[in-house]
Amino acid sequence: MDLEGRVALITGASRGIGKGIALSLAEAGADVVVNYQRNRSGAEQTVREVQAAGRRAIAYQADVRDLQQVKAMVDAAIEAFDKVDILVNNAGQHYSKSILATDAIEVFHDVMYTHLFGSFYCTQAVLPSMIRQERGDIHFISSLATQQLWADEWAYATAKTAMVTLVKCIAKELSWRGIRVNAIAPTIVESDMGLNLVLEWAKVKDPQDLYDKVPFNRLIQPRDVGALCVYLAGPKATHISGQVIFLDCGIGPGSLRDFVGKKA
Repeated sequence: MDLEGRVALITGASRGIGKGIALSLAEAGADVVVNYQRNRSGAEQTVREVQAAGRRAIAYQADVRDLQQVKAMVDAAIEAFDKVDILVNNAGQHYSKSILATDAIEVFHDVMYTHLFGSFYCTQAVLPSMIRQERGDIHFISSLATQQLWADEWAYATAKTAMVTLVKCIAKELSWRGIRVNAIAPTIVESDMGLNLVLEWAKVKDPQDLYDKVPFNRLIQPRDVGALCVYLAGPKATHISGQVIFLDCGIGPGSLRDFVGKKA
């Protein structure tokens, strides 16, 4: 297994994309720290499934927007497993909101602190462990929203774009420490948040109703994101750093909704 003996911390891993990443990394041999903010039962279920795959796991509650909670989480991870050498900055939230909304300022603060500052806090907190080992992998889960730039996603797209800039900058410094830093930017994923978006505009109740109408005959799954994390953290990706890898079915800067039902 490519990740045997390594320890991964995944934020927002109680469900959806984060859970898919946690299980993929575990199946590749990594022990896992499952971060969650509110969904304790979901996090505990992720832990059980990681353990069923033969790996060690713990759940830890922390709000990534809170620096002290992040530091305590990383300390707990090191106490449990002696190190953290894979970090996946996945925790996030999505708002579709007009900039004229009365709560637009609060939304902007919330989204930026979760995606950008939360990822920064977690990254900085794990670096001492990675630097001691002269080895580490940090993945930021970005989004195709950075290319689509929909009007009502101004907060989300701005936060994800800022994450990408952070990735490209810090990768240049950390490569000298043996630490690879990359971003993964999927289009809509068949997870809780993604489905809330796609089912609404597609006017379907079952996501499988879209399978024969989208590229490759199914929506992207959380495990697809997880498989890419496994590859980027593994021995075959030794010189990949500072990159944004789009997991987008070939859509590019377009929208999945533009592709539905438009087979060549």
